[in-house]
Amino acid sequence: MGGRDGTRERLVRAGGELALSLELPRVFAGVTTAAVAERAGVTTGSFFHHFPTTAAFVDAVCRAWMEDRQPTRDSVDEMVEALEHADLAEIVEGSLREVWSVAATDRAWHDRVRGQMVLFSHHDRPLAEPVDGLRTAGDLLGETYRRRTEDAVAGWADLLHRTGLRMAEPHTLEHMSVAMTALMTGLQIRRAVDPDAVDDELFARVGTLLSAAMTTRAGPGPSPAILPGALADDEEDEGRSPQARAGARRRRDTRRRIAEAATGRFPRGWEDVSGSDVAEWSDVSTQTVFNVFRSVRAVAATTFARHLPELERAAAIHRDDDPREALHDTLRALARLAGADPEPARALLGERLEATLHHGAELGEHDIRREVPLIAVLLPLLERLDLGDLDPADVAGSLINFTIAQAVPRPGRAEETAGLAMRLLPATAAADPAAVAVADPAADPAAVAVADPAPPVT
Repeated sequence: MGGRDGTRERLVRAGGELALSLELPRVFAGVTTAAVAERAGVTTGSFFHHFPTTAAFVDAVCRAWMEDRQPTRDSVDEMVEALEHADLAEIVEGSLREVWSVAATDRAWHDRVRGQMVLFSHHDRPLAEPVDGLRTAGDLLGETYRRRTEDAVAGWADLLHRTGLRMAEPHTLEHMSVAMTALMTGLQIRRAVDPDAVDDELFARVGTLLSAAMTTRAGPGPSPAILPGALADDEEDEGRSPQARAGARRRRDTRRRIAEAATGRFPRGWEDVSGSDVAEWSDVSTQTVFNVFRSVRAVAATTFARHLPELERAAAIHRDDDPREALHDTLRALARLAGADPEPARALLGERLEATLHHGAELGEHDIRREVPLIAVLLPLLERLDLGDLDPADVAGSLINFTIAQAVPRPGRAEETAGLAMRLLPATAAADPAAVAVADPAADPAAVAVADPAPPVT
């Protein structure tokens, strides 16, 4: 048995070695001239007019997998301009997120990476006709990597110079650029074969950490300079500098302007909208969009805030005398609005779930649960019901998520959706007699604390 297994392994190994030893034209053996001509919509004669031999055609395909030079000046200009709205860590992460967004969705980019893997697996195979000193498939791939690194070095050098930073010894710009481009390529390959392993944030987050570890200030001051969270601000922090407070105000104003410009522009979902589309609508740079919003999905989710006034009106109809009926009316209104505006609602649900999974009840400055505070609408009603040991805020969050999840795929069934949501309440959830008795502030000076609580936004 051991001998048979050894023979099998040798055959498999030999097959792999033979596949990798093929001349490039034989790698394309199944790509016939007739098939290429048919796919291109031309005649075979036209094919040979442009390519005298199949080897020349193979060389041209291999060269097409090389990448064009990428000018960086405009991108750096946008990043430096964006310092008005965000700290450097946010800018770097936003820029890397934008790059990944293109890499993950651009079919041509994906196909080019696949082609480059063919060049890698046959890197020592000669080309039919060397061009510009490039004699093998490996030379083509190496030239692509050199171009990519040189472009990245130019961009990083410009950014560091204009922000008062430098590389921390023993690192160099070349080291960081090679590491960044290798990280991008590796994650693209892994995502193609194992999508669940690589989410949309991984490249931006790891790349930002990498840049933080390899840079420092050019002069005196704390290090590293590009440190995620190092300049993060919190609106309730009274110790913030005037500059930080002004920056926070600018970010809020910019987010509001972008959200207003994007409202009503997601009829087919955020997946069909690019950051550059959002930038054009709101008259800002693409870099600014990704500096103040984590993703296009976050922009779409924020636009659902336009429905808050209608939800607040529904909640107020029976609030004083029957909070349970007011809750039902509010959930019915939420279901109707989510069904009528499904793509922002779907984006909102995704953002809410992600925020809860990653941060629990703790809210960040731009947490979607703060920016579209649906819980603030439900909480005054739930706090007047007997929920037993349940936290009213937790119940509110569950009701909102359930209602949106049911309403988006089933528009026009708002009453049924609201009824199902109400079943999530415990059997004891009748109006709390004590809360109703003090609903009139004139009857009890402490009523304000019960009948109209200041709801925490979660």
